[in-house]
Amino acid sequence: MNRMAASIVAFATLACAGPVAAHHSISTVDITTPVWVKGTVTRYEIGNPHTMIELDVKTTDGQMVHWTIDGPIPARAQRMHVDNTLLKRGDVIEICGFHYKSQVAAHAETGVALPPFMHGHLLVMPDGRKQAWGSYGKLNNCVRAGDNVQSWVDFLNADAIVRELWCFPQRITVPTVADAKPLADEIDRRLATPCH
Repeated sequence: MNRMAASIVAFATLACAGPVAAHHSISTVDITTPVWVKGTVTRYEIGNPHTMIELDVKTTDGQMVHWTIDGPIPARAQRMHVDNTLLKRGDVIEICGFHYKSQVAAHAETGVALPPFMHGHLLVMPDGRKQAWGSYGKLNNCVRAGDNVQSWVDFLNADAIVRELWCFPQRITVPTVADAKPLADEIDRRLATPCH
């Protein structure tokens, strides 16, 4: 029982402190390891301190797992032209995101699985369109081996915020995931204006 209580306290701490800490530094997020989830939206809310998405995700063994994904602060959501109509309950979306380091450490310490929680970085909408989301991550690491290069180039060229999400973290000394690197390099070459 002590172990379960410790896990609940650890998750509550992460759910409250993790996103707030993310306001201060990208260093709170493990941007080296992208996590992709696909699920059905059960809640979507623009609020403080972060916009939240909750998803029901079906695992390969048929179990349903409830994920919580945080995203941009309300002011950033507004700059990205994201409002309450972006998602609705029942939408099936994919999200590329990154775990908070504190969550990974808490899981390792207790040995008990914590409810899935991460900072979302990129949404793939029900119609396949990409939508920038949170700012704590490395967009290059959301590229997958089978992705269409031109769709990425069009996405990056269309919006200054998206382009900044792509270009700025490249200056951080975190390598692009090996599987994504050839495509990410090709995307870089095709941008209308190269990253500096």
